[in-house]
Parts: sequence; structure tokens; C-alpha cells
Amino acid sequence: MAPKRSAGRGKAGEAGGDDVETHGWKSSKCADSHLFSLVNEHLLQPRNVISGRRSDGESFPHEGKNESVVFHPHVLRGLGFPVSDFFRGLLHHCGIQVHHLNPNSILHISIFVHLCEAFLGIEPHFDLFQYFFHLKPHPNDSEIDVLGGAGLQFCQWKKLKYNPYELSDKVIDWKEMWFYVRNVSSSLPLRTLGPPVKKPSFNSRGGNVDQVKFLLGEIEKLKEDHQISGASVITHWSLRRIQPLQQRVHLGFQYTGEADPSHNTRSQIS
Repeated sequence: MAPKRSAGRGKAGEAGGDDVETHGWKSSKCADSHLFSLVNEHLLQPRNVISGRRSDGESFPHEGKNESVVFHPHVLRGLGFPVSDFFRGLLHHCGIQVHHLNPNSILHISIFVHLCEAFLGIEPHFDLFQYFFHLKPHPNDSEIDVLGGAGLQFCQWKKLKYNPYELSDKVIDWKEMWFYVRNVSSSLPLRTLGPPVKKPSFNSRGGNVDQVKFLLGEIEKLKEDHQISGASVITHWSLRRIQPLQQRVHLGFQYTGEADPSHNTRSQIS
């Protein structure tokens, strides 16, 4: 009797050949209707721009040349294409890929980016990001998931200093909702096999202590004077019809109004 394959977790370097290729992936249920919905909601560019391609029925990814595998729930939470310099730099710093991040991790990053750009009036500040967040292997250090195996979490006791919000503990069936996009300007790294590998950068703390301290004070003022929250940050970027993790002409503090070229559309939210 042939040995059974794992249900979706593994240790880096243990599997080989086709086992590595399929390991951890779930058959896709992402159909054309899901992609059309993202386009209609102005969260994804039309197919003639980004070449979005369905994958429903495929048991594991087979990217074409210059294609990347991405997830429908990630786009709903602010991921856009080509991805922003900050997001690409974060992947490089941590040695991870998009499929290693779960939807909540994407939403954490989107909220942080828009908080910096539109409320603090600065480019996304990597040292401030490292002050608040770290990556944790999921479910544990010895057995790491391929999909969502690097979960972004608040550093201990730091959440109280951030704009308040709570995320759902679980996003149902997100691992089945992957599809293909054209990897514009090679903004995303080539997909590698297996789970993420834990590195010291998962818990790096950054520097620029004085800048971070100043920005913490600015966040506190926003909370006191404007009752800023995660929900208000999400609403702010949604009304402006932008994707925080997409490469844009203008950052949030450069926004010029309804005619801003960073808009995915000029139509109003109904």
C-alpha cells in the first residue's frame, strides 16, 4: 500500500518530487465568477491589464511564464498588483512569499500601510512595523503549514499602543481560493516549494528608536483626538477605491481627490 500524503503540513526538506509540489495545497474553487466580482468591485484590474486567470479544478498551481499564484481573500483585504515596494520589501526581508501569509496577515499589513500614508502622513515605516509585529510559524516551529505558515501577530504588549481592532480568528476556506495573475515587473518572487523557513528576521525589532517613539505619540493623538480604529482606516481606503498593497502613482498623503490616478475607479461606492 502506498504511503498516505500529509493533509497539509510538513517539515522543510522532508518531501521530494511531486509530494513537495502538491504538499499543502488544496484544489482551487476560484472560478471566473470570482475574478469578475473582484473586477466589478474595482479591487482587481481588468483581465486585459493584469491577465487574471481562473484555476478552479486544479489540485495545485501550474503557473505560466510571468505568472504568480495569489488568493481571492488577500485581494479583498488590500493586496493589489503590481505589489507595492513596501510589501515586496517585507517579503524579501522575511524570506517568505504571498502564499505563506494568511488573509489576516494581509489585512494587518494593509491597515498599517494606510495608517502611515493617510493618517501619519509618511511612507510606510519599516521600523515602526517591526515594533508592532512579528511573524510566527503556524501551527508551530516544528510543523509549519505551506499555506499561511507565517502568521503576522502583534508583539507582546504592543497592541495597546496601536489603533484598536479585532480580527476573526479564522477565515473559512481561503486556501481553496487561489488564482493566477500576470507578475507585472516581477514584483512578486517566484514561488518555491515547501513551507516557509523560520529566520531571525521573523522577530527582528528594527531601529530608529527616536522616530518610532515620536510616531507612537502621533498614533496616540489620533486615537484621542479622532477615535481612529482599524475599521476607520479600512473605510478610509475603501472610499478612496485604492488597494494599500498595490504599487500606486500617489501614496496616501499625496492623494489629490476623486481624480487621483491611484484610484481603481472614479465611480462612487453605492
